[in-house]
Amino acid sequence: MPTTAVEKPAKPNADATERCPVAFRFALDGDLRFLSHHDELRVLARALTRARWPLAYSRGFNPLPRLVLPLPRRVGTASDCEWAVVELCETRPVELLHDSLAAVLPAKCRLRQVVTLPSRAKPHPRRVVFTIDLEPEHATIAESRIADLPAAETLTVDRAYGPGKPTRAIDIRPYIEKVTLDGRTLSMRLAFVDQRTARPSEVLTALTLPASAYDHRWRQVEVEWDIVLAGPSHWPPDTERKYIAHEEDGYTQTKKNDT
Repeated sequence: MPTTAVEKPAKPNADATERCPVAFRFALDGDLRFLSHHDELRVLARALTRARWPLAYSRGFNPLPRLVLPLPRRVGTASDCEWAVVELCETRPVELLHDSLAAVLPAKCRLRQVVTLPSRAKPHPRRVVFTIDLEPEHATIAESRIADLPAAETLTVDRAYGPGKPTRAIDIRPYIEKVTLDGRTLSMRLAFVDQRTARPSEVLTALTLPASAYDHRWRQVEVEWDIVLAGPSHWPPDTERKYIAHEEDGYTQTKKNDT
């Protein structure tokens, strides 16, 4: 009798599997602000595994969770608005994802919100806001220098690219949208142009302040993205005041008390 060839089933294509991108916002403070980019990814990956999220993994001999930080912090910077994007291999209710992850994150890493994203969403930052508390004598200097910023056509600083590497002069003026001083708290809103921006320490240098004295005092308080990181479903509901959306453009100085 003639034999009939048995057709073997095709191997599943991992790249063809539908991905379910999810973003989550968290605050990073205390000693955790000294985590490097790679260490922060490892902390998050371990927490996601303990939370039993259905993670999607890369291919190859050493598969890793498909997890990215779209705006990595500089070491030493605390953040109220860190975002991570992770791909899941199946959908889960955002309330369940939120509660399971919040229960296993370290004490100084507080989960703020979990949102689902459109397929293959890749958020890019548009603006970022940093704050820092200055020493009294430096606040006085900053007050006078901020008044000169609107008239400055260029603000050239020497950017360092690592130990032993040559510096390069760059103009940070196009990236500075707003600088304010409220008492001793300096706030700056920096724009991204072609995915590049100024470093907060470079703005201090432009204000003739000792940037190295404030390396580990910065706080990132808000980021504006090129896509809406708020849906189609998110938990808990977003009720926080949006700093960027509520502030006017331009350089201002404010010295007032909240009432």
